[in-house]
Amino acid sequence: MTEILFYHLTETRLEDALPPLIDKSVERGWRVAVQTREPARRDALDQHLWT
Repeated sequence: MTEILFYHLTETRLEDALPPLIDKSVERGWRVAVQTREPARRDALDQHLWT
């Protein structure tokens, strides 16, 4: 069965929380999908994660 996990941010900015979450997930061999509503937000996160 597929397991889907969600992470709810309450105090941390997404830009701060996302890199370590993705690193931990990849280390475990998990796939990661990040969805946004706005293309501009997606592009900003993409740039942030690859720098």
